[in-house]
Amino acid sequence: MPLPRFAYALMFFLLFGALRVVTAGGLEVQHLDGRKSTLAAEIAGGHFTYVFVWTTYCGVCKQEYPKLSTFQARHTGKDAEVLGIAIDGEAQRETVQAFMAGKPFNFPTVMAEPAAMADAFKAATGEEFTGTPTYLVFNPTRELAGVHSGDLPAEALERFLTRHANAQKAPHTP
Repeated sequence: MPLPRFAYALMFFLLFGALRVVTAGGLEVQHLDGRKSTLAAEIAGGHFTYVFVWTTYCGVCKQEYPKLSTFQARHTGKDAEVLGIAIDGEAQRETVQAFMAGKPFNFPTVMAEPAAMADAFKAATGEEFTGTPTYLVFNPTRELAGVHSGDLPAEALERFLTRHANAQKAPHTP
């Protein structure tokens, strides 16, 4: 039986306070052309970044690509962007490239080793990494603002952005 919409939202909106991107930022990633980087270097700041952790063999992930591509097209250059992290591992780079060529991807994707992703996730959240798909959301100041494991309705992506973008704009009172 599917979870009610509010249950998805509740799971997704669980915040971890001001956990800095540096807690997950040391995660080594590799671009599909072989260039090395870190997660911190890939999150530009100034807007929300939805990090989508996936694998080529994840059935649920396959359902997420179209809605994330739509979200990316609607928000990139404005208030949010999507960054994919394929955790098939560097040895599977050609497999990931071929897989992406046949799917509706319009968001950048890097690769990471599964064990390294699990370690970075635990360091950032204090929780065990449970698999793919997983979302990490970083706010414009590059702080971890939310995390969710499993599929997510497109409406939840939009609600989170609207709610938190408005909170960022609201004046702070002592």
